[in-house]
Amino acid sequence: MVDDAFESALDGIDVDNVFMYVGDAVRWDALSSRIAGIGTTVKTVAASAYSPSSFASLVTGRYTPNHGVRTFSHRIPNDVFGFFDAEDVETAFVNSIFEYADREHRQDVDPIFSVLGVEPPDDVNPFDIVEPPFISMERGPGGHSPYGDFSGTATEYFLSEDATDCDDLVSDYRRSVELDADQFFRRIEELERRELTDDTLVVYTSDHGELLGEDGMVGHSSPMRPELVYVPTVFIHPDLPEGGVRNVVMHHVDLLPTVLDVLDLETPANACDGTAATEGLSNDARPSACFSEFLPDAVPMLSGDLTYGGAWDANGGYAFARGSRIDRLAVLGAKLFQSSKRRHMRRRLGSLAVAYARSGTRYGTPRFNRDEARRVLFESMRAPGAIRETDLSVDVQQQLRNLGYGETR
Repeated sequence: MVDDAFESALDGIDVDNVFMYVGDAVRWDALSSRIAGIGTTVKTVAASAYSPSSFASLVTGRYTPNHGVRTFSHRIPNDVFGFFDAEDVETAFVNSIFEYADREHRQDVDPIFSVLGVEPPDDVNPFDIVEPPFISMERGPGGHSPYGDFSGTATEYFLSEDATDCDDLVSDYRRSVELDADQFFRRIEELERRELTDDTLVVYTSDHGELLGEDGMVGHSSPMRPELVYVPTVFIHPDLPEGGVRNVVMHHVDLLPTVLDVLDLETPANACDGTAATEGLSNDARPSACFSEFLPDAVPMLSGDLTYGGAWDANGGYAFARGSRIDRLAVLGAKLFQSSKRRHMRRRLGSLAVAYARSGTRYGTPRFNRDEARRVLFESMRAPGAIRETDLSVDVQQQLRNLGYGETR
């Protein structure tokens, strides 16, 4: 299809509602063909490879440095505009990431609610807690670990035999993505049952990708790579064409202004870093920033951080490590002994050492050079957000470890 045909069609739809489903950890090349077959798919640059930062960007339309959320212990500042501040519509956020995880998680309150500054709803059905017109967002299980039909925690999965063979790991991961597609189609069927299909723009996307053995790495608390950065975004409505938009990229921060524009709602001046897709798609380089923390603060002379910045278009991009090589290799050393993924990692130590030692890497064939990539990163930090901290309870910290976030402090 022609790119501007999608933009024109999106600009022309008449809807009162938007439902955004965010399948956790679904990489660009893992999108279910069932979902791709019912809408228009656009390659998307994730704001981060870490859920709290990416969700904050999805909700606020701001690049990661500009909303101040780096970890699950941070919150979006009260003065930052987002989805849930939109006027003249009801808004809701539900979390079903535990749908296929260890059943003990079902009673836990996910810290993503605290990050976004919203209260957990009593109902997990996103259409039972709002009335039209509405903007509703759901965090689904996606391809998040534990993969496949594994009944235990992510920690238990990665310490099992299933996680040591890459072929088995990829197969389990793709099974997770298809289970997530089942969940998503239940939402589509619910919209049809309520006769809301024509009045609702449905958006399927992901917060970040996932590594499945590339450079010896699994999961997403790792050095930046395209498999972490590129995610799918699918726009679904009876008046939109089916297929893919080629040679362009969107960014997480484009989704808030797109949703508000489709609903004819006002966006406060200078509130967003993104641009509505109705105004045109391009292949300009877009930034991504990833933060993870592993070593405790008490370790002298080391930050214990893995921090990366990158710039990406549809063809590839550049990833830059921040901090010293010694620091990154120290983090790798700690992971080899403490990470739930250590059995997999120890078998691929050579590839891992090279990946963690690299300070700057080009991937693919981006249409811009290294200097332009650095400029894009610099210009993305227009107004660094103030960090707003919250304390995570012991139970919440254990819950995060059970979901595979044991590499973060």
